[in-house]
Amino acid sequence: MKVTKDKVGPAQYVLNVEVESDRLQQPMRRAAQRLTKHRPMAGFRPGKAPFHLVERSYGKELIVEEMLQEIGNDLYREALEQAGVEPYARAQFEIALLEPLTLKVSVPAEPEVTLGDYSSLSVSKEPVTVTEKEIRDTLSQLREQQALWVPVERGAQMGDQLQIDALGTTDDQQPIEQQDLILELSDEITPPGFGDNLVGLKSGESKEFDIRYPADFRDKDLAGKDVHFRVTVQAVKEKELPDLDDSLAQSLGDHQSLADLHDDIQQKLLERKEAEAREAALQEALDALVQQANVEYPAIAMEHEIDSMQQTLSDRLEQSGFTLEGYLHTRGKTLAQWRLETRPQAEERLKQALVLVEFARTEGIQVSKEDLADEVSRVSSQFGDRADSVKEALSAQDSLRAMSNDIYRRKALSRLLSLATGEEETASTAPSAEQDPAPSAPSEPATSERQGAAS
Repeated sequence: MKVTKDKVGPAQYVLNVEVESDRLQQPMRRAAQRLTKHRPMAGFRPGKAPFHLVERSYGKELIVEEMLQEIGNDLYREALEQAGVEPYARAQFEIALLEPLTLKVSVPAEPEVTLGDYSSLSVSKEPVTVTEKEIRDTLSQLREQQALWVPVERGAQMGDQLQIDALGTTDDQQPIEQQDLILELSDEITPPGFGDNLVGLKSGESKEFDIRYPADFRDKDLAGKDVHFRVTVQAVKEKELPDLDDSLAQSLGDHQSLADLHDDIQQKLLERKEAEAREAALQEALDALVQQANVEYPAIAMEHEIDSMQQTLSDRLEQSGFTLEGYLHTRGKTLAQWRLETRPQAEERLKQALVLVEFARTEGIQVSKEDLADEVSRVSSQFGDRADSVKEALSAQDSLRAMSNDIYRRKALSRLLSLATGEEETASTAPSAEQDPAPSAPSEPATSERQGAAS
């Protein structure tokens, strides 16, 4: 078999496969027999017609197509081996010539990544500090969260909480009715001016007023319309903040005093800032790693990445009770438009994933049995009484594969950050000495979905 290879695009090849005629004689005769079993020729029992008559009746091309159903995959695998091409997704066959039989095979190949001199990468994490103002601001937020709404007899003020009944009529006599509506009085209430009209009203008082809705209001039935409202206030409440003292601290967790709460806030703010600084340094290092690298991938890899992003978005929307179609409709977009707009982000994600996998391979990063066992225990321990059942579910092959990819990525990122900053890797992500060959490094970004390679 003679195979020539032409590169027709990034990680995209066309193989021209010429097959020796003597290799095809028996497969061609078996193909002819199969054809006449399903479509017998007059005067012959099914599958018993002479080959030359079958060829004359059905045509050589039809017999060749039938033959390829039997030996096409073998020819394909042999051609790939000769050409030295690793397929990323399903190839496309085309019969270029019948004599000698020549196949044209379009193959999207595995992405090709060449790393730069990443040993020269250097990034620094910004030092982090926590100020007393930040602590005070956090304490103020906690007081707000613990505040009580207390009924008052005075007129309503901005910042109060009101319970109202509202009856409105649009200029085209469309009714609007809301009973027992709870709102916090502010200038941000829509439509503009609605809140201002409630200032000064006491519990039990009513007021009538006219409001025009904005032309771009989300409810198209009300956009740009004048509405006459009659509002009755059922209750007026003001916010009562708790004292900033030891009692507040004790109500917010395992704190004996306000000083304990102060120290806890300081520590948590510091941890959050350190995590943010680490993430910023890591992103800088990853961007630099990608910028140094040369990356080629077949066009279908981009489509797979967008498919993955689409599925992720769809799943997230469904968890909130929405659909992807409804989400796109509210934004006035088609799915095709969304996919087009998503391409730049998908390209960035795909390149980062491919480069990171190549970096991990180069660094010899692997995932051990111990790594997987620790991860299963860590995740399942968060479910309390359900820990055992969760642990059993996580031990399924699909779950282990997903966790292996996640650990692999975390290890690669930790190693990259260590090299770029000169800091030691943390114990939780450092590679383990005892490696397990089963959960091997993923040969593709975790975000892509590959198809079978055979035709």
